Amino acid sequence: MQIRCPDCGEAVVVPAGAKPGDLVECPNCAGHALRLKQRARRWTATLAYRVSCPKCDEVLTLPEDTEAGDVIECCGRGYRLTFEYGAFAAEEA
Repeated sequence: MQIRCPDCGEAVVVPAGAKPGDLVECPNCAGHALRLKQRARRWTATLAYRVSCPKCDEVLTLPEDTEAGDVIECCGRGYRLTFEYGAFAAEEA
């Protein structure tokens, strides 16, 4: 079974045993993860936004309902999220 990347349209294979909410990588989009959804027994996907920690460069996958202004934590610090040009960034809170 396959889905289409909502960003580039590339076909992405849904792994055996996949569950709604699992993440898969788009082989065509650098750094994009896709969050799997299942509706009426059909698979779809949405972009799962990611952001790098400004201190340690760990890549964090953001929850689906994330919005600009939310605060995330990494390395014992809080970072406020901004959203510009279709991507999130983390800044010291």
